[in-house]
Parts: sequence; structure tokens; C-alpha cells
Amino acid sequence: MPDSGPQQGPIFLHVGLPKSGTTFLQDMLRQHRRWLRREELLYPFDGHRDHFFAALDARENHQFVGAVRPQAEGAWPKLVQRAKAFDGRVIISHEILATATRDAARRARAHLDDREIHLVITARDPARQAVADWQEAIKHGRRVPFRGYVRRAGLGHKPPKRKNADAPPARDFAAQRLLDVIDAWGGDLPAERIHIVTVPHSTADPALLWRRFGELLGIADPGRLTPGSEIRQNPRLGVADIELLRRVNTSLDRRLVADEFGAVAKKLYAQTILPSVSRSDAPVLPSPLFERADELAAEWIDGIKSAGYDVRGDAEDLRPRHTDGPWPGRWSAEDVIDTAAAATAELLVEITQLRRDNDKLKRRELTPTNVRRALRNRIRRLGRRTPTESESD
Repeated sequence: MPDSGPQQGPIFLHVGLPKSGTTFLQDMLRQHRRWLRREELLYPFDGHRDHFFAALDARENHQFVGAVRPQAEGAWPKLVQRAKAFDGRVIISHEILATATRDAARRARAHLDDREIHLVITARDPARQAVADWQEAIKHGRRVPFRGYVRRAGLGHKPPKRKNADAPPARDFAAQRLLDVIDAWGGDLPAERIHIVTVPHSTADPALLWRRFGELLGIADPGRLTPGSEIRQNPRLGVADIELLRRVNTSLDRRLVADEFGAVAKKLYAQTILPSVSRSDAPVLPSPLFERADELAAEWIDGIKSAGYDVRGDAEDLRPRHTDGPWPGRWSAEDVIDTAAAATAELLVEITQLRRDNDKLKRRELTPTNVRRALRNRIRRLGRRTPTESESD
């Protein structure tokens, strides 16, 4: 019988959920990708956004944060081609894949079906998930107050069945669709090839999530790989900070294009300046919504166990726990005003420094080397001001 050649390794398709440590895990894969390659595990990587554009293309919707991303055109087949050209194990990862419709997910997965596919979903309890997902929506320019998010996501009551089950979900719904995402991407995969990696309740040790994820991918002793400077920070905001940012989004009224908003409003203002001047504690799910969150968690746990999916961690991690803290929307006017004043002062300092940098560049010969040096110095200064305490996503 002729030799069929070496067996190709499986492709692990990590499709979210959003706000379940995905950014942290992706940064770990990127930081250690050369070491992982020696272990026969490929994380195909051309830049920070190649998986992002591929995910937009896979879901057949290239719009994100109010703008169409032309770079997404054809990005999914391109990423798949690189993955399939590698004979060992491959990991593809982006949380935006969780927002694909069932039909789009099946078509995207069909590109991979000549390889052994393993579906990977990271998930945490819906109480933390809902608050974090709403906060992330505000960071991306949304203006909906938490009560509006709750109403749209169906947390306040059992959500009605959608007339069109395959209708594209809003970004706000992504955190509540664990079983729907499994159905959309899992298709006819055997239960043993559908893996749920649970996010532990304690955020003090994000390495535990990495170990669970890494062991699933077959990484030898993933605990040896530690976070370095490439790990991006996503600091928590307090209730007053989120309210201020929501009002800033309203006043901006979409006057910044997507890339400008991401660089200035999200990275500089929301993730650097506001955490450095925060006057309030991070919000937690309001007690009146806890019962519905607990019901939702029970639905997830029952669905996972009855289907026989592989769970890495503990399914009970998905059950919410009561946490002390302010409720979303329970901010004081004084805290919002104080935060606004402090953030404005920081912005003035930032503008002054940018003017100084600009004047220096004008006085110098504008060579590419000088421009790169000035940008590196600016990035270092911003990095020193970014708080180290952050969410895992």
C-alpha cells in the first residue's frame, strides 16, 4: 500500500467570545510565535490586523465601528491558505468571528473542511461578560446607556425568539450568544472536537487561562511562556469614567473616522488618560439582573454538558457570583465633573508635548530616521503612563 505521506495536524479555530481574554491569548500567541513554531504550532501572523480583517471577511460583513474596511476583501481565504500550507498544528483566533451568522460561519468553515477542525470558544460568566461587553462597546464609540444594553441583550427578562434566527446580531448581543455561536461554527463537528475554555473567576492570575488554552493546543508546559512587553493593556474604567466617555462619544457625533477614533479616542483617551485619572470603582452587574444572568449561565452549562463538549477548566466558572461594587449608571455628578477636569488637564499636557515634538521635527531635517525616533519616544512616554491593572481581554 503506497505511503500517503505525513499526517497534517489539526486547525484550531478560536472564535471568541468577545471579552473572554481573547486579546491576552492572541498577544501571547504572537509574542511566542517563533518558539511555538518549533513545537509544530503555527500562529499565522503578518501584523496586528491580519486575523481581524480575515474575521470580518469570514463573517461576510466588512463594516466595523461605523466604517467599511476594504482590507478585509479576500482576507479569509488568504489566511486559510497560509494555515493549510503548514503541516503541523495551526491556531486561528479572533473574537469577531463570534458575530458571524450561521450561514456565513458554515461557508467560512467550509474553506477548512479538508483538515481536522477543532472549534475553541473561551467563555466567562454572563454577569461579568455583560458589564465588560457594554464597557467595550462604549470604548468603541457606542453611546447606549447600560439600561439600553440590558434591554437589547434580553438580560432584564427572557429574550424573545428572533423571527429570523440567522439575522446578523448587533455587537451588543455577542456576549449572550454562547450556545448560538457553538451552533453556528460547530455544525456537524463531533462533540469531542468542540472545546470550551472557561475564564476563571479570579483575574489575579491571567496565566491560568493561558495554561488552559495552551494545554488544549498541545503546547508543552505553557506555563513556561510568560507575558512580556507585547501584551496589550485594556484597563478597567470606573462608572464615572464610562459615563464621561459615553458623553464624549455623543459630542463627537462620529466626526472621527474609524482609525482616528481608535488611535485618539480609544487608545489615548479611554485606555491611557481616563484610567490614570479615574475617580470611581469599576461597575458590577446590578442585583436585580443577577437572577437572569444565573438562568443564562444554567442554560449554558446544561447545554455544554448535555452535548458532551470538551471543557477546559470548570463549567462552574460560568456561574456568576455576587460582587460588591457600583452599578452601571450609579455615578455621581461630582465624580464625572472631577474626572472630566482631570482628563482635560492631561489632554492639554498631551497636546503641548505633541506641539513640542512637532517643533523639534520642523527644526530638524525631516528624515525617516528622525520621524521614527520621535514616534518611538512618544510611544515610550505613553507606555509609562498606562496603568498595569487591566482586564484579561
